[in-house]
Amino acid sequence: MDEEFRTYLPGENVVAEGTKGSTAFIILSGTVRILKQAKGREIPIATLGEGQVFGEMGLIEDRPRSATVRALSELKVRCIDREHFNELLRIKPAVLIPIMKSLFERIRQASDLLAERYMADGPETAKLQAMEVIMSGQTSEAHKIFSQRRLLITKFPFLIGRESLDSESDVFYNNDLFIPETKPYIVSRNHLAISNESGTIWVIDRGSAFGTIVNGREIGGRTGLFRASLDQKQNQIVIGPVTSKFIFLLEVMPAQT
Repeated sequence: MDEEFRTYLPGENVVAEGTKGSTAFIILSGTVRILKQAKGREIPIATLGEGQVFGEMGLIEDRPRSATVRALSELKVRCIDREHFNELLRIKPAVLIPIMKSLFERIRQASDLLAERYMADGPETAKLQAMEVIMSGQTSEAHKIFSQRRLLITKFPFLIGRESLDSESDVFYNNDLFIPETKPYIVSRNHLAISNESGTIWVIDRGSAFGTIVNGREIGGRTGLFRASLDQKQNQIVIGPVTSKFIFLLEVMPAQT
């Protein structure tokens, strides 16, 4: 297996904010600066050096790049895309340690934020009310996904994404319901989650390219909005843009005891 390495000159962009990409980069030598656009100018937010990682969320999400990464000096990087990652995981896992550390750090930070919110709200508001969601198709394409006419969801978060022939061996596929689709894709590999937070059911974007329409309100994609709550009644979700044929009805109710 050939490994891909790239070299960049000082001032050259490795990643441009707003572009699509699914490659992670490990810095072998040199330094980079992370820049965000704000009010028409670039704001430096971090500087990374040898052994550090950037672009790793592109392995998981289908969203555009969230920042620009620019070489500050002559730069050499190891490039790892999704397919390459899974191959390395089988035959050369040590190469992936920097990426895994970076991903685990993101998880740790997210857990800390959740813990802070729990402490601020108090444990009495964080009790999980037993809820269930009944999911059914509103189009022929949506109907075909279910073996039965309706799907009862009692496990949360319930994860939905695009079907893949090698989903069992691909570590970046993690779904409870797979949407079969052929190119051009509008459903992302990890598209959305249905979550229960203190008895309120939410639809949460998981890094989709085209987003989801929840009761007429778009989340994900380029909206900057990543979650929408559901009413305790009938709700419509469109997985993908307004032209998508994957349209579903979600009925929310307290779980039967």
